[in-house]
Amino acid sequence: MQYPVKLDFKKIALAKQATLTDASNTPIAYARQKIFKLKEELEVFKDKTKTERVCTIKATKVIDFRSAYNFVAENEQSFGSIKREGLKSIWKATYLLNDAAENHYATIREEKPFAKVMDALAGQLPGVGMVCNYIFNPSYLIATEGGTELFRITKEPSFWGGLFKIDKLSEVDSSEEIRCMMGLLMMIFLEKSRG
Repeated sequence: MQYPVKLDFKKIALAKQATLTDASNTPIAYARQKIFKLKEELEVFKDKTKTERVCTIKATKVIDFRSAYNFVAENEQSFGSIKREGLKSIWKATYLLNDAAENHYATIREEKPFAKVMDALAGQLPGVGMVCNYIFNPSYLIATEGGTELFRITKEPSFWGGLFKIDKLSEVDSSEEIRCMMGLLMMIFLEKSRG
């Protein structure tokens, strides 16, 4: 995988969807949220052709602010999960990323909460929203419990506000890399549904 990775989020479609592509424009993942489900579910494929499934991200509870989302491979084995950290997340988004054994692996923290609030509030106003999408660009950092920074995702200036750039900050093995990418993907779906 070549960095930076681009995440393009489409909220205008009937079902929310996003694509991950690396720096050479090679598709990494295409995610589409299943609609009309009681439990949130995100199908993740290699690309838009939907011929090769990467995983499914499934909520553990029907409706809950603190629901966990498991990353489930084709063999129905979980290889990790992400969970929003309750009330702390109202102002500053914080997510806990766990490994397959449900051990806390890393934390995703919002770096500039004011940017997200302004983007969410003013970004919805006609005309003003387009300008805000260029000015207020929230960023999130994935760091291990030991403080090692792994990845940073930053919203790119754009009229429609759905383009993000993921930079790799430390070397990780391929299983950690895919777990972090799925965590960032689900986190963006959750944050975009909040506003």
